[in-house]
Amino acid sequence: MKQIRLADVAEIKFCAISPGRTKSQETPTRWLACANFLRNNTIIYDTMETYYVPEKEFLIKTGDIVVKRITPTFVNYIDDMPDNIYAGNNLIVISPKQEMYSKYIAMLLNEKIQTLSESSSVGAVMKSVSRPHLDDFTIPLIPYEKQVLVGDLWYGGIELEKMRIRLAELESIKRNYQIKKYVETFGGRKNG
Repeated sequence: MKQIRLADVAEIKFCAISPGRTKSQETPTRWLACANFLRNNTIIYDTMETYYVPEKEFLIKTGDIVVKRITPTFVNYIDDMPDNIYAGNNLIVISPKQEMYSKYIAMLLNEKIQTLSESSSVGAVMKSVSRPHLDDFTIPLIPYEKQVLVGDLWYGGIELEKMRIRLAELESIKRNYQIKKYVETFGGRKNG
């Protein structure tokens, strides 16, 4: 099976904001930081705002893949992104070209990100991903239709896991409510 380098099928942007070299503007720019990207493709859209003029290449778009540069153990596929939100420091934004399916590349990166991080930073205290290792990351080149099938299967599994976690949270809330209700009814305020 033919293998292709990630750098040949995607634009890879290492984000680094330098306030000292950045011009100011009157309207705020919204940024997402490393802490906004969580496991299971969960993204917290609580943005920070600055008045720096952003680099247009750091704009995050639907279909992009975001990787934390330092200590990455998972990747985030951007399935929906509000307008005008930028990637902050120590994030890597990967924008696949049209002939590649983003979810397929995200799945492959997610499977290998830990190994890629460890091989990029031998002897380092904090593991990180280097540009050469990411550029040279190889992708099995399969027909686009199969990329869609595999990528959607991976993404569907992540969405299912998120729903299971949310269901467990809701069951816990319900159980705690019922316990509180029974305690109040049988031995609490109503019985003095």
